[in-house]
Amino acid sequence: MYNFKEVEEKILKLWKDKDIHNKVNAKNKGGEKFYFLQGPPYTSGRLHIGHAWNNSMKDMILRFKRLKGFDVWDRAGYDMHGLPTENKVQAKFELKTKEDIVAFGLDKFIKECRNFSETNAKQMDADLLRLGIWMDYEHAYWPIKNEFISGEWLLIKKAFEQDRLYKGKKVMTWCRSCETALAKHELEYENVSDDSIFLKFKLENTENEYVIIWTTTPWTIPFNMGIMVNPDVDYVKVKVEDEFWIIAKSLAGPFLNTVLDKQFEVVEEFKGTELEGKHYIHPLRDEIPFDEVKTDNMHSIVLSKDYVDTLSGSGLVHMGTGCGPEDYDVGMENNIKPFNKLNEQGEYEDMGPYTGIVAKQDDKKLIGIFKEKGFLLAVTKVEHEYPHCWRCHKPVIFRTTEQWFMKTKDLCEQILKFNNDVNWVPEESNNSFKLWIENLKDNSITRQRFWGCPVPIWECECGSIEVIGSSRELEEKAIGELPADLHKPWIDEVKIKCKCGKEMARVPDVLDVWLDSGTTSWNCLEYPQREDLLKSLFPADLVLEATEQTRLWFTMLQMGSAIVFNKSAYNNVYCHGMILDYQGTKMSKSLGNIISPYEVVDQYGADILRYYMCQTAAGKNINFNWDTVKLKQRNLNVLWNVKNYLLDLNIQLKKGERAEKGIEEKYILSKLNSTIKSVEEKFNQYRLDETIGDIEDLFLELSRTYIQMIREKAALGSDADKLLISETIKTCLLDILKMLSTITPFVAEEMYQELKPVFGTEEASIHLFSWPKSNKSLINSDLENHMSCAQGIIQSSLAAREKAQVSLRWPVKEIIIHSEDPFVKNGLDELDEVLKKQINVKEINLNKEIEVDYDVKINYKTAGRKFGKDLPKVIAKLAELNGNDVQDCLKKEGKFITKIDDQEFELTQEELVFEKKVPDNFKVSEFSKGTVFLNTERNKDLETEGFARELMRHVQQLRKDNGLERKNLIKLHIQTEFKDIELYSEHIKDKCGVSGITISNVESEMNKIGEINIKNQKFTIYFDQK
Repeated sequence: MYNFKEVEEKILKLWKDKDIHNKVNAKNKGGEKFYFLQGPPYTSGRLHIGHAWNNSMKDMILRFKRLKGFDVWDRAGYDMHGLPTENKVQAKFELKTKEDIVAFGLDKFIKECRNFSETNAKQMDADLLRLGIWMDYEHAYWPIKNEFISGEWLLIKKAFEQDRLYKGKKVMTWCRSCETALAKHELEYENVSDDSIFLKFKLENTENEYVIIWTTTPWTIPFNMGIMVNPDVDYVKVKVEDEFWIIAKSLAGPFLNTVLDKQFEVVEEFKGTELEGKHYIHPLRDEIPFDEVKTDNMHSIVLSKDYVDTLSGSGLVHMGTGCGPEDYDVGMENNIKPFNKLNEQGEYEDMGPYTGIVAKQDDKKLIGIFKEKGFLLAVTKVEHEYPHCWRCHKPVIFRTTEQWFMKTKDLCEQILKFNNDVNWVPEESNNSFKLWIENLKDNSITRQRFWGCPVPIWECECGSIEVIGSSRELEEKAIGELPADLHKPWIDEVKIKCKCGKEMARVPDVLDVWLDSGTTSWNCLEYPQREDLLKSLFPADLVLEATEQTRLWFTMLQMGSAIVFNKSAYNNVYCHGMILDYQGTKMSKSLGNIISPYEVVDQYGADILRYYMCQTAAGKNINFNWDTVKLKQRNLNVLWNVKNYLLDLNIQLKKGERAEKGIEEKYILSKLNSTIKSVEEKFNQYRLDETIGDIEDLFLELSRTYIQMIREKAALGSDADKLLISETIKTCLLDILKMLSTITPFVAEEMYQELKPVFGTEEASIHLFSWPKSNKSLINSDLENHMSCAQGIIQSSLAAREKAQVSLRWPVKEIIIHSEDPFVKNGLDELDEVLKKQINVKEINLNKEIEVDYDVKINYKTAGRKFGKDLPKVIAKLAELNGNDVQDCLKKEGKFITKIDDQEFELTQEELVFEKKVPDNFKVSEFSKGTVFLNTERNKDLETEGFARELMRHVQQLRKDNGLERKNLIKLHIQTEFKDIELYSEHIKDKCGVSGITISNVESEMNKIGEINIKNQKFTIYFDQK
């Protein structure tokens, strides 16, 4: 087992000392360009496991492209603005509110935010490099730099020129914790359990008629401005005690009988249209300042097919026109104004006795008030999805606020047209993306925070506005010099002269942080400061992120590019899933199931982490499993041992002619070249998980099949044989390391460095090679398929040996293979000798007759569903039948019909299980294309050879225990009464590095090394080193 800690530390130093990354880039300069656009991780601190997976996959592709000679643009980048940083700085200095921040000093606060972001960016550079991820960290794009801000302003300017910017008062989702508006893409939905309430509102001009409404947001009831009903739904007026209540007909029983346990009488039935225009009395109207928003239609019933159904509730929907976008839209259509008097902290302001109540948080307090005032009918629990802030993860509320918006709905068709030429992996992500784009809506772009790209809009009292598209433009139009830092608060001091003669002041907001990442496609290329990179590289050849980015970054990139360039931002998109715990549960601090990448790296190394995670299919989640991590470690150790085997083998080599390739060499070289071809094709198609599987399969085959087949030839063969084996392993191993360097760059580099003298290469690093070329003339698909079939036969034979308890060192007389597949015959013809060696069998016969009977039994899993209560009868009947007859019938008819008590039962292969019964001297085992029958009969010759093999293994072990190498010859004496072993004396000499051997029943003057008992025969071993 290799020491990954030593290896990875050593290789990191080698890469740094020899400047390998830059040398690779220099080697490929002038080659075909490949523009990789880094999806920016947020500089919140250390890497999480998702970062490690995501960036490892990116590095895989970039390393492949470099090996293919591409001039790769691999600039790193980060997401740095926004609330997470503000929240960290607030926590550090115990700042609770915006007012606390202003009192602390906005300039000091912004400097602390910058310091936090820059420090974490540098730490993340180091952490990513520790994982072997090569990017241009020295020139990483940072959204907090003036050049990036200037590039982001370009988008706002272009949107303004296209008449896409507008200021409006709309209902917005709002985070009271972060004190800012949130756009649709900034919401995450969680399943929560909330109180839902049924209320009764009295109809105007009636004595005792009420409408029954239902809501899951009690805090919005004080802002109620109307009630929606569905014009096509049937409603009823019911008498409950001495009141009349109006409710949807289909919901009357479930609510009144089940929820309230009340009896009722239907007195009238009508469609929802008959309720339109009726006014009701808001129960709190005398305490709340509704006069501010009064219209003729306030507190009336309106019609809505879209937002009223009868799946739950009462069929009459409370409408808070200032508390939800749908309510707002319906209100506008019916001349009902929005009403919402929440401040930024979510508190009721100027709401009479309700002032100071906190939206959402004080739901239970409000429910108590409604009960006290007599209009609460019931409280029930409801499980539903509720939006939460994507940053602080707290439930959001709604506020009616004035924001700047960007028109994007009309871009839907244009973006979908771009998307026709984009390659998505997997296709399911493309479907999600298209669905999101088809429902694109205008979003607010302004946020009422501090640490962000400043909104480049200046306003004048006269109503004029000026939208700035770059720092250069601002420099030309500003009164005075620009500040060194374009962030708040310094940018707020910049004024612009208005045409009216007055000074224009900047809109004090910052931009939605998603606009930062949405402009990276050109900001990464330093546009508009320079144009050459954009012309030669844009659009990006690849973006690679988690599937959730279909509605986030991928959308923002296309929106920005459509507005600025009228073209797609990217050509290829690869999406991966999420990392869950081993049970498939989302990782979270509260559950204590978070796996840190540093934990994995400390225990197994960066290579194993990359190797394990990147072998996950596109779009699929990883259920993190430590056992699979250990399996990957074992696999790499197999390859490490191949390296050691080659080093040992090379010590013995003598120059000269090499032998002709045997079937073993032809097979492994075919496998090598077909793998090179398939892996390159899959890399080009972004089937990344399959590339790893193919490379893994190749190096395991090299070890477990090829080396296993040639071990005896390597030990006992001629110098020409050994040279052939060495050249074959060298050829395979060098190309394997080239391919593997994309996945496990550290161990691939270490093995290359150790094998450089053997390879006879001059390249300073495995990463300075080109991708290996596949030699079509060496590919023999039939041979590979035959060898695959042979492996099945070998494994089946070993299983039969295990049943017979016959060790592989003891030869067996015969195996018989039964198979109707012509492929098996062809494979046996080509690989007969290989199979005999690997199975240690004297004879292999195909379809030789052997007495086989069948026991037939029921398949409970399938038959139980089919026969139900009759199953016991069927089982009893089968016990009476001859299994051979049932098998023959199935082969001929495809079914077997049996009669039980005048009732026929039809059985197929699915309902039956057959067990083969063979003569006592045979053991049977199945493989995919047939059956292996192992003949366990023994004779004197087989037994003697078995003794010899056991004895040779023991001598070899004693040599090893005594520190002898292969080149060290010994004189050997074997003391035993088993005289037949003398038949194998020459074989023992060749196999065990013996210059002279004696076998007798007497002791020797040589050193007594050990004793062994084999099947009651005693062997005493003496040897001296020659």
